[in-house]
Amino acid sequence: MQKNNSTHYNWQRIAFVMAAIAAIAVFAGGCGNQTSDHMKTYGHDGYMGYTNTNPNLPNRFGTLNYNVDGNLIEQVLKPIDGIEQTQVIFNGTTVHVNLNVNNKMSDSEVAKLREKAQSVVQYNMPRYNVHVEARR
Repeated sequence: MQKNNSTHYNWQRIAFVMAAIAAIAVFAGGCGNQTSDHMKTYGHDGYMGYTNTNPNLPNRFGTLNYNVDGNLIEQVLKPIDGIEQTQVIFNGTTVHVNLNVNNKMSDSEVAKLREKAQSVVQYNMPRYNVHVEARR
């Protein structure tokens, strides 16, 4: 009878030691190789990182500000002859572009220039309602 009790205790010890080794292996395995397993989070752009994962989309944070859009409007209007000064005013989804044109232009030339500027800005800024005014 004594022999059975000692055998029973030996199996308990072996089971305990094996469970302890397994637990240590599981806990130690979770700590390994931390540098290459770095967890990346979403960018804080309000779209759960969508703009960071698709950098060529036109709705990136870099294009969703009025300064960049205003500079682009001035850039696309620069090649048009007759425009001396440009003023761009944003109001939500509406953009007002005021053009100061050359004093030597006739009324019909000013009207054509305004129409061309309207077309160019609207083509390059489809997310805005564009209003262009031209004056001497």
